[in-house]
Amino acid sequence: MIVILISLILIAAGVFLKMMYDEKKYYDEQKERIITYMKYNVKGYKEIKFEEQKRSPLDGFIIIGYINNDKTNTFSAIMWSEDNYQFEYLSSYSDKLDKMMIKNSKTVSEIKKEQSNTEDKMKDD
Repeated sequence: MIVILISLILIAAGVFLKMMYDEKKYYDEQKERIITYMKYNVKGYKEIKFEEQKRSPLDGFIIIGYINNDKTNTFSAIMWSEDNYQFEYLSSYSDKLDKMMIKNSKTVSEIKKEQSNTEDKMKDD
């Protein structure tokens, strides 16, 4: 009986640790997508600080942060189910960041597609 109880505890702990690892990996991937978006779409972008990450009470996940070491230059990135929980564009951002955004900003998928096409052209040359 004790062996079964210990086995169940170890299995539950293993499942919990796997879930924690998967969640960290997910947030790290989304943060990389946010950095890609910022580099491509924000004039004067230098660095980013992530302050908070959490599940949205409605649907998806939220990552909050600021850029260029300026806590008034804030953003919220929401990963919705309609985008397969992948970051594509900023959901909300400060007026200061709004002024730094390029016109006709692109989603992360559009950026990655352009980058892929450029790499393909370079390989062909």
